[in-house]
Amino acid sequence: MGFQENLDSMNLDMKVKTIMKKEPLIVQPNETLADVSKRMAKANKDVVVVKEDEIVKGLVTASDIYYAMKSYVLGKNMLESIPMEIRDIKIGELMKAPMAIEFMEACGLTGTNMCIVLGEEDSVADAMRVMAIGGVDHILIIGDDGVSGTLSDNDLLKAFK
Repeated sequence: MGFQENLDSMNLDMKVKTIMKKEPLIVQPNETLADVSKRMAKANKDVVVVKEDEIVKGLVTASDIYYAMKSYVLGKNMLESIPMEIRDIKIGELMKAPMAIEFMEACGLTGTNMCIVLGEEDSVADAMRVMAIGGVDHILIIGDDGVSGTLSDNDLLKAFK
């Protein structure tokens, strides 16, 4: 089966709400890496929504945490032994990492406007386009009552017939 046949077997008209992860884990920017990581593991979530005073600040994925920790550990390891303080890194600090800053600048993120957001009624095709153009693997999903879930590139696999 070739690429085109695989693509043809996807239900591109499927609504995002049927494959998104519901009940996202909401965290505050000042929560520690250890606390957020524990909450993510306990809730079996690979992404958290960072909110401050009901304003969505962004998403932090398990990969973001891993790469931030890896960079921190490798950097510290070159200079000195790894301190216990790594567990006290605030989750908001991860959002200030170069990748997040470059992403926000590229999307023109200013104030409280999220650039990578879809609605529950948007299609899988819409999600694929947004992810490809935005160069992201997670999207925030908004419903009638605000944040309703998240959608990852892995979730898109559920659209195969």
